[in-house]
Amino acid sequence: MGKAERARLRHVAAFGQIVSGDEGFRGPLPGDFTFNSPIGLCMDRNGNVWICDTGNNRVVIVDQAFENIVAILRAPGEGVEPFLMPFHVCEHPQRDRMYVTDIGNSRVVAIDYSRDRFEFAFAFGCAGDGINGVEFEPLQDPNGITIVREPDGSCALYVCDEFFHAKGTREKSARPKHRLSRFGRPQPNRCVKFDEHGRYLGDFRAVVTRTGKQRMASHPLYWPQGISADSDGCLYLANTGSYEILKTPGLEPDAAGPASPSPDAEAVGEVFAHGFGKPNGIGMLNIMRSVNVIGERVFVADHVLNTISVYRTDGTPVTTIAGLDPLWNHGHEPRHALSDFVYYGMEDEALLSPYVICQGEAEDVFLVSEPFTSRILKIRIPDFAGPLTEALLVDAIGSRRNVPVDERRAGTQFNCVTSAVTIRRPAVTDGAAASSPGGPRPGDDEDLPAWLRLNPGQQWYMGVSQGVTAQYRFWYERTLGPAVGAAQEKAVEHGLVFNVDAGNWVIKAWSERHGRFHDAPRLLDGYYLPGDLAMALYYPQQALLGQLCPGTPLMFVTNFNLGTVSMYQFSPGGKLVNYGLPFGLKGTGAACLSGPQGLAVSDEGRIYIADSLNDRISMWRILQTGQVVFMRTFGWAPEGRSEPAGHEGGFLPTDVAIDADGRLFVTDQASHRICVFDRDGKSLWSFGREGYWDDEDSDEEHLMLPTSVSVDGAHLVVNDLVNRALKIFRIHPERLEFVTGRQFFKNPPATGGIWMPYLLHAQDRRIYVPDSTYNVVQIFEY
Repeated sequence: MGKAERARLRHVAAFGQIVSGDEGFRGPLPGDFTFNSPIGLCMDRNGNVWICDTGNNRVVIVDQAFENIVAILRAPGEGVEPFLMPFHVCEHPQRDRMYVTDIGNSRVVAIDYSRDRFEFAFAFGCAGDGINGVEFEPLQDPNGITIVREPDGSCALYVCDEFFHAKGTREKSARPKHRLSRFGRPQPNRCVKFDEHGRYLGDFRAVVTRTGKQRMASHPLYWPQGISADSDGCLYLANTGSYEILKTPGLEPDAAGPASPSPDAEAVGEVFAHGFGKPNGIGMLNIMRSVNVIGERVFVADHVLNTISVYRTDGTPVTTIAGLDPLWNHGHEPRHALSDFVYYGMEDEALLSPYVICQGEAEDVFLVSEPFTSRILKIRIPDFAGPLTEALLVDAIGSRRNVPVDERRAGTQFNCVTSAVTIRRPAVTDGAAASSPGGPRPGDDEDLPAWLRLNPGQQWYMGVSQGVTAQYRFWYERTLGPAVGAAQEKAVEHGLVFNVDAGNWVIKAWSERHGRFHDAPRLLDGYYLPGDLAMALYYPQQALLGQLCPGTPLMFVTNFNLGTVSMYQFSPGGKLVNYGLPFGLKGTGAACLSGPQGLAVSDEGRIYIADSLNDRISMWRILQTGQVVFMRTFGWAPEGRSEPAGHEGGFLPTDVAIDADGRLFVTDQASHRICVFDRDGKSLWSFGREGYWDDEDSDEEHLMLPTSVSVDGAHLVVNDLVNRALKIFRIHPERLEFVTGRQFFKNPPATGGIWMPYLLHAQDRRIYVPDSTYNVVQIFEY
């Protein structure tokens, strides 16, 4: 696909607040001050705390009392490229200098400081840094960083280059060859060693365990993120993609100069004894991303269980920090719903997805970043004696990201926005049919389970339901119907968009016209279950029993934590109220769900749910009576042919979309592909294989943890997560044809930058991409 065609995919707007215009601010910390997914933090020797406010693309420096802002750094220095996703920070052990990894600019920044002055020293690791020669392979995605003392007294830096890979070369008009290493998969990522002045000293791509001189096992680096070091210079590395902590002394000093880069470079080490259970994929949020060494203890934040595991440096377990005992009082906490009381209670009593832990101003005081709640905690741990330890919550900064829009803010605040859907019904374009042919009609019962289809009581109930509903609809159309219909048409005209704001436990609505955004009044009048992720709208082909406003859609929302699906309907006042009780039960049985994510509902009322942690699709059906009936489960099982190479990982679905012919398109993170089924769950064909997408003119089949799909007429839109790319394909009977696509990871948010895109929605050639860590919704057109 040529560049002229690719240019059709363009960024239109971004909705959601990312703070700007605060350069140079100093003074008391405002009461409504908010962070946006803060990651790295470190206390310098003057007692100031450096915070990588990653989602706001800035470094915030506060005093140790959490009372004053000392500085806000939008750029490392005057005339220097602004920060774009500053991620981790570490301090030089001998000098007043901080090193900050800046992923979006593929560099590490050195900043010299005094008590109230912060000056740019230099940047390194990027192409043309003026320090390293042309033989140096520049950093691609610098994440974790740590510093160690060498035997000669000098210091060396280690940087995790998270998604580094050797990009293929090609002859003109030739297809690229994806380089493989002897590890048996696309080349591993790397950990890079620099001296304290930014000069490249070498790197390694794997940690090898040995017994004596005998090589035992190799652990390739797969999306390495956090890294830390102990007083002996040993490195502790969070090898995120392989769910393990690796311990290694790193690379030995080489008096002859830096080593030549090698795709098979190794470091000797061991696997640190820390487990996270069944790996569930980055899209499952079950990821271990950070490790921090403080004194003689190793802290590993557990993103799933909301705890911090503590070990000695030899791997011996010490304790697990689980829960908080608050020793401080909040300021004003606005409560608009019953769930707000629960939210603020949990905020004070539990660790919520802790990330980085660093030393505070005293030996028993520690600082913890919580990107999910956008807070920085100060906790006290009096002792580490028991198997479970409850930390004392001393203080916290970072208000809840739910501040309403006012004259100071460009948009509403989201906190882990996970999905989007529009109220307008899809237009019939590109030859797409108006409904799925051959599927069951809402009143048909041929495909129902026998225990229901042959049940006389059920047949009687269905007849009564249709009669009662017909009478109600007759009354409704002559009273409330015209006003509700006009309101719905107005919502369609204004392009109303719904979002699950998962971190704020609410469903929000807004509209956008000509780049101008408007928040809808508080929409949700029903109850909301924490853990809700994905949503889908369903327009019943006939009114359902108990539906207050026939002709309006139902909304289905999956709950990842509880293994349920909630249903909402629109009231005459335009609010979302609950429709019946949630269906589903957490578990592994036939009618159970575990970690459900994306879902889709056909015109006939078939509900297809990505039952992610059960490695299957769960199929249900909603009847005219309002009952939701379990039908069956199915996975990927192609008949008569074996799986191609590279697809041995199994089946791990995260999202579902339905095309005009009733076929299901499912993202499969385990095998990095799109799986296609018929409406009954029969496996048809698949598309894609694991690989980085380095050339936007080819390699479109390369996918890395595809997370979401959406059908838009005759097109399929794919969220290729690790490649941070949107790809658009034309749907054919047995294949996908690449139309256009772009990568947006290294763009600023104002021009479409995405960090952790989740469950997208496409309609009428407009794509809505909720970013769960930048906390914005990016809007594209093609």
